[in-house]
Amino acid sequence: MSTTVSCSIDLDSPGKSTGYLKIGDSTNQSGWATYMVPIIKYKNGEGPTVLVLAGNHGDEYEGQFAARDLANNLDMNEVTGRIIIIPCLSQPAAKAGTRLWPDGTNFNRIFPGNENGAVHGKLAYYLSTELFHQVDAVFELHSGGRGHHFVPCSHMVWSSDVTQRKRMIEGMKSYNTSHHMIFPEQPGTDPTTLLPGLVERLGKGLVTTELGGSGIATFESTTIAKDGLRNGLRFFKAIKGESKTRAELGLKPPIFLDLRSSKSYHSATHVGLYENIKGAGDAVEKGEVIGLIHDMDHPDTPAVEIRAQQSGVIGVMRGFPRVNIGDVVAVLGPAYASTDLFPENPD
Repeated sequence: MSTTVSCSIDLDSPGKSTGYLKIGDSTNQSGWATYMVPIIKYKNGEGPTVLVLAGNHGDEYEGQFAARDLANNLDMNEVTGRIIIIPCLSQPAAKAGTRLWPDGTNFNRIFPGNENGAVHGKLAYYLSTELFHQVDAVFELHSGGRGHHFVPCSHMVWSSDVTQRKRMIEGMKSYNTSHHMIFPEQPGTDPTTLLPGLVERLGKGLVTTELGGSGIATFESTTIAKDGLRNGLRFFKAIKGESKTRAELGLKPPIFLDLRSSKSYHSATHVGLYENIKGAGDAVEKGEVIGLIHDMDHPDTPAVEIRAQQSGVIGVMRGFPRVNIGDVVAVLGPAYASTDLFPENPD
């Protein structure tokens, strides 16, 4: 239980309440300060509790729009349980238009947090020790941020627990995006520090998204975010009505991209400006040029080619063109009609 974060509203009371998570802080401007994170709760009768989180990274906007829309426009009569919404987890980053907090912290990678640490650590600790334990499912809404651009998708990390994997696949499909992406554990990252990883280990329902990127939000990507969230809430029985499949909506069947292979990730080999030669959603063959790195200081030198390490569909392309050595510029993998067709070993 957190002693450094409190909630200004009663999360168990019926009806709608709007308030703040109040986090003890001390700043140069105020030795005794309180950092305020907006939180909204809807409760109507008995039913599941679903937590909606957005703004984990500050330069990812579709989820923030979808969460804000839900917080303002949800009809209480639709609710069949409890929905808790935090529209923006990382407000300092969001206000600066950056992925990271001003001190360089990536909020998605500090779990289970630190009760007596900085504000972000206290917030992560509260989520880890209190809020997550109260809920049945979590929606964690991301986009590609400034650096990347995704085919709008819901996605998941391939769980070794088959029962949990099947549960996550069904939740992922409920978002009704045209593509669903299956990732390995993030390269070079301790998976135990990630927010979604903690939720999964707690055995909760989990839906994560990547709904565009390049530091922008289009009408189309924002609409996908809003519509998918509503359908997902119906899937988890948190609002009235039956969730619809893409087929029932008259849409094309979803495409499942297997990005688990080490050959899926493509990184910059030189410093310069990266030009996408192939776009997100494009099919490519192994060896095909998917991008060029231009040395703008030496325009007489040829561009460096980045070639596909395997055949497949590009799920993620570069957003911000400026790259350093090691920056991921593309993620691609084979496409399937169902995860049942995935090979056991992607390599």
